[in-house]
Amino acid sequence: MCETDTRPRELWSNRELVQLVWPLAIERLLVASLGIIDTVMVAYLGEEAVSGISLVDIINIILIDVFTSLATGGTVVCSQYLGRRDGENASRSAEQLIYTVTAISFAVSIFGVAFHGPILRLLYGQIAPGVMESAQTYFWISAISYPFVGIYNVGNALFRSTGNSRVGMATSFLSNILKVGGNLFFMSRLNMGVAGAAVSMVICRAASAAMVMILLYRSHDGPLRIGRLFPIRLRWDIIRGILKVGVPTGLEGGMFQMGKLFLVRLVTTFGTAAIAGNAFINIIMTLGNIPGISIALCMLTVVAQCVGAGDNGAARRYARKLVLASYGAMTVANVVIALLLRPAFSLLSISGEAMTYAFWGSLVFCIAAIFLWTLAYCLPYALRAVGDGKYTMCVSACCMWMLRVGSAYFVAHVFGLGMPSIWIGMVLEWTARAIVYLTRWKSGKWEANRVLAD
Repeated sequence: MCETDTRPRELWSNRELVQLVWPLAIERLLVASLGIIDTVMVAYLGEEAVSGISLVDIINIILIDVFTSLATGGTVVCSQYLGRRDGENASRSAEQLIYTVTAISFAVSIFGVAFHGPILRLLYGQIAPGVMESAQTYFWISAISYPFVGIYNVGNALFRSTGNSRVGMATSFLSNILKVGGNLFFMSRLNMGVAGAAVSMVICRAASAAMVMILLYRSHDGPLRIGRLFPIRLRWDIIRGILKVGVPTGLEGGMFQMGKLFLVRLVTTFGTAAIAGNAFINIIMTLGNIPGISIALCMLTVVAQCVGAGDNGAARRYARKLVLASYGAMTVANVVIALLLRPAFSLLSISGEAMTYAFWGSLVFCIAAIFLWTLAYCLPYALRAVGDGKYTMCVSACCMWMLRVGSAYFVAHVFGLGMPSIWIGMVLEWTARAIVYLTRWKSGKWEANRVLAD
C-alpha cells in the first residue's frame, strides 16, 4: 500500500520549487540566446544560404518539438511512479522511454536523410535554385542529429522528473560553447559554409546527448537508476503506458508547430517589411515566454508526483500555487519587455514599416501574455501531468487551426488587415484555450484518468 502524505509542504517546499524553476529559466534563456547568436553568425554566408537554413529550421523546430513533447509526456509515467516512491518501476519506465524515443527519432532521421529533397519541394514548391541547394545540404546533415536530439530530450526530461533541472542548464551552456566554436571553426576556418553550420549542429547535439546519458548512468544514488541498456529488453506493458501519455503530447506539439508554419506562410504574403517585423516579434515572444514555460515544466513534475502519490488535493494546491507564480513572473517580465521595446528597436537597422510591425506586434503579445498566457499554456501542463493528454491535444489542435490559423486567414483575406490579422488570431486562440483549460481543471474530470495501474 502506498502511503499518502496530504501535507503539500512535505511533498515540495517553496525552496525546492525555486531550485527546480531557476535552472529551467536559465536553460531557456541560453537556448534563446543561442538561436539569436547562430542567426547572426550565419548571416555572412549570404541571402540564399540564410534563406535555405531558415526554411530547414522551420522543419527542424517542428520535429524537435515533437521529440521534446514525446519525451516530456513520457516522463509523466516516471514522475507518477516517483510520487509512489516506486523507484524500481520508475527506473524501468525511464529505460523504456529511452528505447521508444530513440527508435522514433532514428526512423525520422533515416526518412529525412533519404527524402530531404522531395520533402523540401513538397513544403516549399519551386524556390530559387541557390536557396534549394543550401536547404538540401543543411537538411540532410542536420537530420543526422535527430537521434541525438531525442536522446538529449529524454535524459533532460528524466532529470526534471526527479527535481533536478540543473543538468539541462549545464548541457545548454555546453551546447552554446560548442555551437559558437563549431561555427567559427567549420564556417570560418574551413570555409564549409552551410555544411559547416550543419556539422557544427550535429556535433553540438551529439555532445549534449552523450553528456546527459553519462550523467544518467552515474546517478546511482538518485531515485532513477538506469541499468545496462544493451541488450535491449523491451517491456511492452510499460511502453504502451508511455505512448498513451507521450503520443498525444507529441502530436499536440507537432500540430501546433505546423499551424505556426501556415501562419509564417501567410506573413510572407504581406511583404518584406512584415517578414522582418515578424522575425523580431518571434524573438520577443521567445524571451517573454521564458518565465512561464519554466514554471510550466516545473508544474508537470510536481503535479505528476502528487497524483502518483494518490494526493489529488496536493495536485490542486500546487497547480494553483504555480499558476499564481506564473502570473507574477509573466507580468514582471513582459512589463519590463514592453517598456524596453522602443529603445531596443530604435537600435535596429530596419525600415520604419518593419519597426512599426515589430513594435505593435510585440506590444500586443506582452499585454496578452500578462493576462492570458498562463491559463492558455501553463495550466495544460498540469492536465498532461495527470494523464489528460488526449484532451489537451484536441483542444490545442482545434484552437490553433480553427481560431488562430482560420481567423487569421479569414481576417487577412476578407478585411485585408495584413499583420494585425496574425495578432487577432493569437489573442482569440489564447482566450479560448484559457477558458476551456480552466473549466476542465475546475470541473475535476481529470481525476478519473489513470496513468498507472492501481
